[in-house]
Amino acid sequence: MCKQLSFVGLVLLLYVQLGSCYILSCYFDNRAQYRPGAGKFFPTDVDPCLCDHLIYASADLKGNKIVTSEWNDVTLYRDFNALKKRNSNLKTLLSVGGFSTGMARFRAMVGLAVNRKTFINSVIKFVRKHNFDGVDLAWEHPGLQRTHQQDMKFLTDLAVEMMAAFEAEGWRTRRNRLILTCVVTPGKRVTGFWTTRLARTLDYFHVKTHDFLGSGEEQTRENSPLYSGFADQGEQIYMNVNYAMNYWLNQGAPASKLLVGFPTYGRTFMLASSSNTGVGAPTTGPGPAGPYTRQSGFLAYYEICTFLQQGGTAAWDTPQNVPYAYNGWKVWVGYDNVKSFNIKVQWLKQNNFGGAVVWTIDLDDFSGTFCGQGQYPLIHTLKSRLGTGQSEYQNPSPPVFHYFCVGKANGLYPDPANKNQYYACNKGQAYIQHCATGLVFNPSCSCCKWA
Repeated sequence: MCKQLSFVGLVLLLYVQLGSCYILSCYFDNRAQYRPGAGKFFPTDVDPCLCDHLIYASADLKGNKIVTSEWNDVTLYRDFNALKKRNSNLKTLLSVGGFSTGMARFRAMVGLAVNRKTFINSVIKFVRKHNFDGVDLAWEHPGLQRTHQQDMKFLTDLAVEMMAAFEAEGWRTRRNRLILTCVVTPGKRVTGFWTTRLARTLDYFHVKTHDFLGSGEEQTRENSPLYSGFADQGEQIYMNVNYAMNYWLNQGAPASKLLVGFPTYGRTFMLASSSNTGVGAPTTGPGPAGPYTRQSGFLAYYEICTFLQQGGTAAWDTPQNVPYAYNGWKVWVGYDNVKSFNIKVQWLKQNNFGGAVVWTIDLDDFSGTFCGQGQYPLIHTLKSRLGTGQSEYQNPSPPVFHYFCVGKANGLYPDPANKNQYYACNKGQAYIQHCATGLVFNPSCSCCKWA
């Protein structure tokens, strides 16, 4: 359970949280319940203090309404949202869509205003009933193909209408407005006009900066390279984190709303020859399924640790700043590890992006029994480096100013001489606090916001 704090502790906690302008969001896959043995994962296995936002993936779409996708989703929703009892700062979102829903049902829904209204009304009723704090739209993948540019218009129309409905419902019921996020493709061919409209509407973009692979790959490729590599040609030079994030930025999405995708899994291939094992080596197809995830061409991070322990050879892809590994059975995997996560976080911070989004929490070494790096080694790396999700204050105490809070009630007050800082008053004592660089204190929400 996250540590319970006194008012002073809460003030100091707020100091830490407002001092960080980053968000750490983590997806939970409801299909993880079907994995065998040590791979099985339920909401009750989640560390509620690990991420700022937890996203349940996923609900489905039927008859222009949001519906459950698994037989026991309602029970899992209850356990998932019960995590907020152990961490009152945690926000939970319900993702709707994904590959299982496909494009056809989304297109049928968004193409008519009456269908969008039906969907939006069903979403509000559904998420409020099940105690979620928001919705994540996971339409795979509007605007990816040149012939589907109209998809981006309809997605934008949906988001604008949904946000307006969220605001009206929040005002009418005197409840916090529901959060609205959207999964977006790392690919090119989205238009800046729609991106700008989306940016004015969404709370965050979850940029899927992984799975930079096509079907039927004939060469080994990294799953989530930071930069392009020596073997990249043609369209492949655009398939990397750096290009994808800057593309969305240049199309009109503000850096503060763009969350960088971090995968806790790798993609595998069968090598055509044991003599060529590098990036760009010829392949004969996807690698064999892992013992827990049971999907060809795919391994969870904890399965990759076992792969290495059983004789796999680890190597580093210097141009792309990610690792890969191979073994004597001609199996090759491109993945991320603690080192590449550290490098990517440093890059994220240098480029002032809004934070990180993880797919998924159940693919990290959640038990700590496979990799010898403790529980959730990858996600803990993000949490530590981004300074998010703090459950207790760990920094030196801020200085005390004795006179500002005399006669004032406990709470947070703006510093009239400096918009970047504010005072936390407790029993007449004043503690000066600072927002992160580029943020100013907003007394209307008692929070730090972009200037």
